[in-house]
Amino acid sequence: MYLGPFFFDTKEIFLILATILLSVALVFGLPIAWFDTTSLLTIVILMLITKGLLPAIHNEAFFILAIVTIFLTVYLPSWQVVLFYLLSFLFFRLLRVI
Repeated sequence: MYLGPFFFDTKEIFLILATILLSVALVFGLPIAWFDTTSLLTIVILMLITKGLLPAIHNEAFFILAIVTIFLTVYLPSWQVVLFYLLSFLFFRLLRVI
């Protein structure tokens, strides 16, 4: 979808929509079952930034990394999940998986 000079893929639109919905849930204090809203918002913003900066990412490997990272927010503190996401993304880029 073109919006002015910018092109948004469906994954970016989904991530932008998820960021908006998580922000609304955080502002109004709506709980999300089993998840911490601030951790999810942080992870979704990081995913939006990395997907926006590198549009040639292989979707399957990025999807698996995203799912594992989101489910780790249930069990681990947010700084460990962010560290896991960034290190995994770095190793995936170095090994040319993504």
